[in-house]
Amino acid sequence: VYKLTSVLVKSALSVHQNIASAFRKTAANFHYEFNLRHISNIFQGLLVSRKEEFIGDPEKFVRLWLHETERVYGDRLVTLDDRFKYKQLVGNSVKKMLSQFNLGRFFMKSGKSDLLLFCHFAEGIGEKIYDEVPFIDRAKKTLEDALKDYNDTNPVMDLVLFEDAIKHVCRITRILLNVAGHALLVGVGGSGKQSLSRLAALICGFNVC
Repeated sequence: VYKLTSVLVKSALSVHQNIASAFRKTAANFHYEFNLRHISNIFQGLLVSRKEEFIGDPEKFVRLWLHETERVYGDRLVTLDDRFKYKQLVGNSVKKMLSQFNLGRFFMKSGKSDLLLFCHFAEGIGEKIYDEVPFIDRAKKTLEDALKDYNDTNPVMDLVLFEDAIKHVCRITRILLNVAGHALLVGVGGSGKQSLSRLAALICGFNVC
């Protein structure tokens, strides 16, 4: 992993420059403004992980970098076209600068890309270890248990934990547990923003007033 330091820094700078050039702030997308703070957020995410999780597996650390890059940049994009363009930009950078790793499976054009997901409950709610989730079913089982715990002591939330909902909880949990983490959840009424936030808060050990 140590040998990857230089190339990951160069890759992060390259991706940032490409994204800052490709996605300009407009009246409709006034939050499309990317600066050095976003690069800092990526490396903050890397530092949350434990070195023991990457011994003998440098590609896993690169996958974590890809994941953090998507959380910092990709999650801010509001249209499918912008997200597709983001995938192309990052995919091209990865192919050029990290060609020794098999990362193309995360950028499949068919929409059947492999799962790329890290969260703080990969090994259970009580562990708070930021690690990779190899299968979505594992995260689903953990969240179903957490939802049951929530419903035992609070007004019942009747949540359907489909794949996108699981990924949203992972995103919210990541933000809540980051230093100075903050987010604005955007969606139509009744889409589950409040319920998923309550579930994420339970996992983090926080109370929601």
